[in-house]
Amino acid sequence: MRLLGVSSRVEAARLVAVEPVGATYQPLIYQPPQLGDSLPVGETGLASAEFSLAGLFRIGLPFPTRSRPYNNHGRRERLLWPVLIAFGTIMAFAALYSVLLGLGEMLS
Repeated sequence: MRLLGVSSRVEAARLVAVEPVGATYQPLIYQPPQLGDSLPVGETGLASAEFSLAGLFRIGLPFPTRSRPYNNHGRRERLLWPVLIAFGTIMAFAALYSVLLGLGEMLS
């Protein structure tokens, strides 16, 4: 309310309702901190390398890095990373279970 310079929530709602829709719209997606066309050319859309065999196995890391501080993963990476993490978790628990079974056999 201080930002809009009004004394009540009703006045603030009236001010927001009067504004054109395009002026107040902000999409509910991640927005990189850089403004403008600062993304590298190969990372802005579907590159031709993504359709080759080498591009099939090239996925970015699921967390920010120094060279890639923004999230520009496509559908493939957003679907593939949770599957890979789940598979790795299952494999880790299977290895732990087999070690515990082996220790149980040794101790009994």
